[in-house]
Amino acid sequence: MSFHPRAPQLTILGTSPPTISHGHQALQDGTIAATVGGIIAGGFGVEAAKSFVTTDEGGRWYFVAATLIGIAVISLGTLLRQHTGRRTRVAIVITAPDAARGLTGAAQLDQQAERYAQRTCTVALKTAIPTTDGQRPTRPLIEALADETLSAITLAERLTPDATQFHLIPTMPLHAGFWFGTRLGSAHARDIRIHQTLRGNGTNTHFDAISLRTSTTATRTPLTIEQLHHFTAGEPTHAALALDLENRGATFDSDVNTICVQQRISIVLTLRNSTHQLNNNPETFEAAVAQISHAWRNAGLTPTARSGRHTIFLSGALSIAIALGARLAAAEHGRWQAFTFNRDTATYEQLPTWP
Repeated sequence: MSFHPRAPQLTILGTSPPTISHGHQALQDGTIAATVGGIIAGGFGVEAAKSFVTTDEGGRWYFVAATLIGIAVISLGTLLRQHTGRRTRVAIVITAPDAARGLTGAAQLDQQAERYAQRTCTVALKTAIPTTDGQRPTRPLIEALADETLSAITLAERLTPDATQFHLIPTMPLHAGFWFGTRLGSAHARDIRIHQTLRGNGTNTHFDAISLRTSTTATRTPLTIEQLHHFTAGEPTHAALALDLENRGATFDSDVNTICVQQRISIVLTLRNSTHQLNNNPETFEAAVAQISHAWRNAGLTPTARSGRHTIFLSGALSIAIALGARLAAAEHGRWQAFTFNRDTATYEQLPTWP
């Protein structure tokens, strides 16, 4: 099998160091309880059975009681093991090229993600595309990275069969994140959580932001939904969703309108945040994604626009872009393209590029 030098690579970063002794760990995870319970139930169970077979009633009920106690201790061990499994945290660090940050900035974020994963999770894996200076994400690379991530999830399921959640810690541009999400999708056996990078260089570099799964509990509406904007010269089959989550206001609208004319987009739905940044908590991020998804699905698009090509203008948090790709576009990802603003060049970059 040939090896492509830029193909995604899966590595195991390791596990977090134990903070307690092996004996204490065995006590906490139910190993000792299950072992002791098995000895008690097995030994006294045999004696109880003998008493029934020989019709010797001497001490029979003591044996039965001890057997029941042994079974209860086994049950306690099982419950402790299930509880420990729920606490098992598996992280997958995901890295794609981000030319806007440069090699130094990208490496710094990558190292932060690795340290965060090893510090906060029991098992840490990593899948990454080897980067070179100036390299930009392409559709084949991001799709390959998503496929490698799915392989990492499968590996993690085998390594930690009791874990109920997996934690993805991504580093990539927003438009790559959206396309990455469309490839991952939202239907997984385990809950897949996306972590978001926090600004600054403190100890808390990330936080658990949002799930890939569609939520049915979000009720807040942190964004403002604006009226549909029409372009008479646009193609009726091309609609767009514009997300001004950093409140760039008129500058954002002007940039989007220019691209809509260039791309011959006929109709745009815009959602806007009233501040420069959403509150960094899972409730706000979940509410924003749920509101965006609901607004798009219920927008007054014509049947032609609804079944045609779609463009999304992204801003704000990477975790939101990934969740939107997984929930909104996974079933029809071939009809979507994503734009994100590059502050260094003051231009929008797209993925994939349509003719």
